[in-house]
Amino acid sequence: MKKNSILMFLGVIFALTLGFNHQVEAAEGEPSLTDAEKNYLYGLNFSETEVENMPYEELKFLVDSEAEILTSFEEIYSFDEVTNDPSEITTFGDIPSADMSFKGNVLKLNNSTVSGYNAFYAHANFRWLNKPIWALTDKIAIGFPSSLGVYMPAQSGKLQGFNSTYSLYNTSTGGTTLMSSSSTPSTWDPSLGVAGSFDLNGSLNKFQTHEGTIAQTFYIKSSSSGKATIKFEYGHKKLSGTVGISILPVGVSITPNQSNVDVRSYGASFSY
Repeated sequence: MKKNSILMFLGVIFALTLGFNHQVEAAEGEPSLTDAEKNYLYGLNFSETEVENMPYEELKFLVDSEAEILTSFEEIYSFDEVTNDPSEITTFGDIPSADMSFKGNVLKLNNSTVSGYNAFYAHANFRWLNKPIWALTDKIAIGFPSSLGVYMPAQSGKLQGFNSTYSLYNTSTGGTTLMSSSSTPSTWDPSLGVAGSFDLNGSLNKFQTHEGTIAQTFYIKSSSSGKATIKFEYGHKKLSGTVGISILPVGVSITPNQSNVDVRSYGASFSY
């Protein structure tokens, strides 16, 4: 009886060991970027946070496509929020508060997978430097002019080449916690652009802040050449309500004249 018990115990240990080894092998088998690939992406102005949180397949795609920067930007914006609590209002005199970092780039992808078209990649990143009073649902729009003739492929009814992420950034450690990732835009038009939604977490500790990314791969006929401007827009709820998205001839945009929304825009010009 005792001998049988020992054999059963050893059998359980053996099975658990096999399972543990399998998990380790599976973890080790997960794809990861090499240091050289990460350095290549840093050279394209992607931060360590973005390289950490953006999908591996998308980052690898940029490396394999031999991406190069056409234009890049980095802005610091202030937002005018509405609050009924005077204790939440801080006055800085003539020095404006800096609420959010908004940066991005437009890349040329030198190995296009679409015959007859050149490939490009529009990307933006936001990080709140001061916690917004209203942690609701914000949006970012990437708008293309109708004259550009942008092509964004679709498969099985779903737009391809889109990605967005939302993370909590730790200002003390510099680490991040990925909260959500999506390959589906909240709004899109086949030639005018895309928009993504970001549900801001309302329960942050004193070291956490909001950070997110949005990106879209797009194509322009290789027989075309000229200059164009892409409009990146961030829409923030400055009081309860909804950030609206409009599809206009000038591209996908934050709906204008919304009293409950504060909008910051940047026009990124590039040659193609």
